[in-house]
Amino acid sequence: MKIAKRHARPRLSWSSMLNNLIAHRVRREKADLSFALANSDSIRRTASGLGPDGTKIDPRAGARMVVNISSAHIPALCAASAQGRTNAYKNCYDLDPTLSTISANRLLVDAALPLRAGTKAAQMYFGALEMSGIGVRFYGDVCLVLKREAVPQDTIILDRNSYDLVRSPHAQLVAATVPAAQEQARRTILRNWSGQWDKDLAAIAAIKAINVLGLRNRRWTTGQISAAVRDDEDYIEVLKAGSFGVADLQEARISAADAAHDALVHSRVATGSAPRFEALLWSDRRRSAEKALREAGVPLNIVVGSGRTRD
Repeated sequence: MKIAKRHARPRLSWSSMLNNLIAHRVRREKADLSFALANSDSIRRTASGLGPDGTKIDPRAGARMVVNISSAHIPALCAASAQGRTNAYKNCYDLDPTLSTISANRLLVDAALPLRAGTKAAQMYFGALEMSGIGVRFYGDVCLVLKREAVPQDTIILDRNSYDLVRSPHAQLVAATVPAAQEQARRTILRNWSGQWDKDLAAIAAIKAINVLGLRNRRWTTGQISAAVRDDEDYIEVLKAGSFGVADLQEARISAADAAHDALVHSRVATGSAPRFEALLWSDRRRSAEKALREAGVPLNIVVGSGRTRD
């Protein structure tokens, strides 16, 4: 019961939590407050598309929702978009309306999501917050970057992967409550992780960056900010209501490693050296994905690193 009360404590606003974190870390680490505040503001500037010195927003820069998908599925996405289908990009509920192949954990998490009134989990499409990288490659080798206007400003975001709810230590915390209170405990945890894109994105991202980069008497670069906001599979989750198609995409991205790998495969084919079958297969899939995206008018860019924006 003590744990249930812990879940029920009211949460401060994200901006208040950021201010408290900065004050606490500055006192504990005897850090320079002016640098902490300046770096926190750098998060806001980077998220809005501003460089470190300029006053003009780059319309193609800033925080974006990204979705990673296997290159094998890109041609189908482009074809469905061309046919005018409203759910060209599909979630697990689109793929299996019977729910027979959806994991119990996925259903458990989705039942606790902090959704808008009248919105169902089956209408949600998950993405990650990205500044300039290639998204979460675990979910696919092609990173689809949604246009700024494709994501409503009141979209719900979580400060972490919602699936952490069913992982340690939160799974144990919920399990320690009485069975009748566990569903509410899960809902409370996810609500405490949640914010809104327009109001809370900068504060949530700043809290994450401080925990990753630490306070320092140096300015953070936009590259460091981008890497901290989406660090490997540790990301800020975006809960978009409604699907999307290629018309909603700003661009697609692949990693420099995959591009170099494909170039090596093609050179070996040209010289008569037989590459491994799986290498040839994935190279061919990315080539087909690039062709489909190009025909749909979506640029495919190779990301070398999270570089600095020039004003």
